[in-house]
Amino acid sequence: MEAIWKIRVENFPAFILVDDKGNDFFQQLKPWNPTCKQ
Repeated sequence: MEAIWKIRVENFPAFILVDDKGNDFFQQLKPWNPTCKQ
């Protein structure tokens, strides 16, 4: 079961997404480098 924890970082709400084994959801994502073509 996944869990969402709400934390406050210098007056800015942030969320940590972890699964039931404590794995960080965002750590599994690949770095995203968008490019803007004009």
